[in-house]
Amino acid sequence: MTLAGCRHAAEPPATPLRIALHSPPHSLDPHAQNEVLSFGILRHVYEGLTGFDADMRVVPLLAESWENPSDLVWRFHLRPNVHFHDGRLLGARDVVASLERARQPTATRSFGSYLVSVEAVRAIDDSTVEITTRQPYPILLNKLTFVLIVPEGSPETIVAPIGTGPYRAAPYTTGQPLVLTAFRGYWGPSPAETDVELIAENRGARRLEMLLAGAIDVAEDPTPAEAAEVSGRGEVRIVERDSLTVLYLLMNPHRKPFADLRVRRAVDLAVDRRQVVERSELGRGLPLGQMVGRNVFGFDPALAPRAPDPAAARALLAEAGYPQGIDADLELRSGRNGGEVARQLTAAGIRTRLVERPWAEMYPRLLNGDVEFYLGAFVYPSADASDYFDAVVHTRRPGTGYGDNNHLNFSDPELDALIERSGSTLDMLKRREVLALAMHRSLEGAIYAPLYSPSTLTAVRADLLWKPRLDGLLLAAEMRRAATRPREANTAAAGRTATH
Repeated sequence: MTLAGCRHAAEPPATPLRIALHSPPHSLDPHAQNEVLSFGILRHVYEGLTGFDADMRVVPLLAESWENPSDLVWRFHLRPNVHFHDGRLLGARDVVASLERARQPTATRSFGSYLVSVEAVRAIDDSTVEITTRQPYPILLNKLTFVLIVPEGSPETIVAPIGTGPYRAAPYTTGQPLVLTAFRGYWGPSPAETDVELIAENRGARRLEMLLAGAIDVAEDPTPAEAAEVSGRGEVRIVERDSLTVLYLLMNPHRKPFADLRVRRAVDLAVDRRQVVERSELGRGLPLGQMVGRNVFGFDPALAPRAPDPAAARALLAEAGYPQGIDADLELRSGRNGGEVARQLTAAGIRTRLVERPWAEMYPRLLNGDVEFYLGAFVYPSADASDYFDAVVHTRRPGTGYGDNNHLNFSDPELDALIERSGSTLDMLKRREVLALAMHRSLEGAIYAPLYSPSTLTAVRADLLWKPRLDGLLLAAEMRRAATRPREANTAAAGRTATH
């Protein structure tokens, strides 16, 4: 990437605030897909009963308070005088309908993994909701942050979002920015930035060029090399924070050659995780020997990254019937840096060709189980290891939420038992021990090979006042520019008009 040609000083920030993301939303239905990019976009429009602050502490949102009459019962008292964007008053029946909608899978929705322990939901009165769980469930408040509330009677598939959040969404046209306008009837503090555009641009270098040119205010996810190139520019600053993300290699156990456990273990042994962090992330990250990072509950300090052993990897390939090695296409989202991983795999006899795809194309392939070999990232939105265990590696159990994102149909009854036991263990020290056992068990199959937890990098205009979040969400309501200029009739504004 070369950005040296953008030498002119950026102009003062335009109105609206513009945030460039790597992809558009997959859906405007908040219960459609368990996918963090879309959640981060829709979180401008919708809210849950609870939320997280920037440091992942649970805070009240639509629920003003709550209590536990027993280990199995939670009562939530709704905030008064909260309105949906269409003027309707929020009530308990909206919350009940939303939770039932989220936990009942359909052809277009798969979201129940956050509510796996919920037995029943009912409205006690107009402002009180009671949730009963099948067993004690100490992390319900964390899980509810990801279940956003829609009006009762919402359509089967939501295409025109109506929430209670700080912004209203204009009608959305694919390929255009998603336009947000501050909701004047919002119950909380009014956002400093009243007009926002969320722009999809899958090329990281292009996002930075737009930022340097003054066309946008925030550029998501620059690579460390891109960040280093622009870090000396006075009009731009790079914001860095630890993340809840794990980079991993996925090997489809239903496709040759990865159907053979020895091949999957060879891949695991071929990678020097510390060297990947140094070369791909310029040292910004933590090598991992497990599918959670240190900021996620369930992280086990005793599970060190596997030491690389290319010779042992070659021996395993030979034992599996591939003495000359194998050829493999490693798929990854556009903008993700897989060069060092591919180099190391190739050196160990796994001759790797990188195949980049835009996220809008990559994600459906993952959902359909069509991907054979994949370099991906998993984000823990509730900062708990159960996000992975309940949704991804538990046996798919329709109607319960378990295995909703287990697109490879992996199944291990012993692992299932550990996962379910961890969900009902109230003593958090004991629960951590059970999660460690589940992690050890899940790694034995070598379907997911953890690599590292990266830092989250964001490039922003120098005058943007904003505290980065541990969950990596870019929420416009938490941003404020020191100065703005009147709206101009420019190209972006023309695109905005087309979306109405």
